[in-house]
Amino acid sequence: MAPRVKYAAVGCGGMGRRHLRGMAALYSSSQCNMELVAACDLKPEQANLLADEAEQLLGTRPRVFTDIAQMVRDMPELQAADVTVESGFHHQVAVACFEAGLHVMCEKPMGVSIGTCNLIIAAAKKTGKVLSVAENYRRDPIHRLARALIDDGAIGTPRMMIQTSIGGGDRISMTPWRHMKHTASMPVDGGVHEADLMRFYMGDFALVFGQTRLHEAVRFKSDSAGPGGFYAGYLPTMPDSIRPTGDDALYAFIAFENGAVGLWIDDHAGHGMRKNERLVYGSKGSLQTFGNRNGKPTALHLDDGTVVDDARILDYAPSYKLNPLAAELFGGERVWTYNFTFNEVDSKIIATEYFELGECIRTGGEPEVTGEEARADVALTYAPFEAGRLGRPVTLDDMVSGRAYVYQGEIDQILGVAAAIPA
Repeated sequence: MAPRVKYAAVGCGGMGRRHLRGMAALYSSSQCNMELVAACDLKPEQANLLADEAEQLLGTRPRVFTDIAQMVRDMPELQAADVTVESGFHHQVAVACFEAGLHVMCEKPMGVSIGTCNLIIAAAKKTGKVLSVAENYRRDPIHRLARALIDDGAIGTPRMMIQTSIGGGDRISMTPWRHMKHTASMPVDGGVHEADLMRFYMGDFALVFGQTRLHEAVRFKSDSAGPGGFYAGYLPTMPDSIRPTGDDALYAFIAFENGAVGLWIDDHAGHGMRKNERLVYGSKGSLQTFGNRNGKPTALHLDDGTVVDDARILDYAPSYKLNPLAAELFGGERVWTYNFTFNEVDSKIIATEYFELGECIRTGGEPEVTGEEARADVALTYAPFEAGRLGRPVTLDDMVSGRAYVYQGEIDQILGVAAAIPA
């Protein structure tokens, strides 16, 4: 086998530690092509925590740093960085990694505005390095199967997609920064997952009209340790309450380029009954998926009343086939359901992201979620924000060109990157 690509974990908090478990899953596979050799975080205690866990999980302890430039000087063999810092700092850290000569995998959202996305894309192009964005919902076998069902005509011509996510109430979600405008409030930090998945299912959007709201003026500390329990360390120092600055709910109508429409609710201030559901209606039937990273089977509903939610669903998706690594990790090329814990699923999906990065670096290939793809996800996420403030529908070109740039313009000014606002 070719030598493994040596990389650094840049950002060693909750998400960085989740990514470490993904690397452990890749290490345990037959196709490991990456090697963790460094951990970098402004907080040395966080970098050392990740390094200690890496020693337990991977068998070797990465070197610890608090400065990217120093890390690259001391370790000239470094080839890549996995950036998992807070979303509002993605542009600063990713650009610094590119300028230091590293390939980059960046957590979603790639940037907290189109302007900051443009900074990252420009740095990748200038340096000629790989930029991959870690959008993981689409890599779930359940969503790979759903996409194949749509492509193979199981529901006929797609006509409408309904994406609904409601819950959260007045609690702080994981960390306070996820409720602030300039560091990606929850409809951005979490909603971009759904934006990417809608585009994965339906293609690019042509037009969006919608509005957003800041429902909860005050949010209160919860006792939740967050996904997988990786955010428990933040609870002792978390304030009892915060005053959010970013909108916490979006409501949108989407017209896709393929002629279908979408109805999207991403409400992180919902009280009472929680809802997480995805429906796609076509000219012959409909699909229903139930959340993400949980292995629940997709249900195919046909006009004659037939509901297919077992292994027979594979008959309607002949093109469905996982890549070799995903097949190894999930137990088959044509998995239609699975029974793993959240942390196990999370790590398996992240492992496939790492593997793809390594192969792109080795071969010069293009990752599935490029900078441009991730920027379009951010554009769809912010489209309801901008449409509501402008009082008119917005197009993809409006979003990418900067013609619809009120809410995001305020973010760029806070971050001091006004020069990155598109012309």
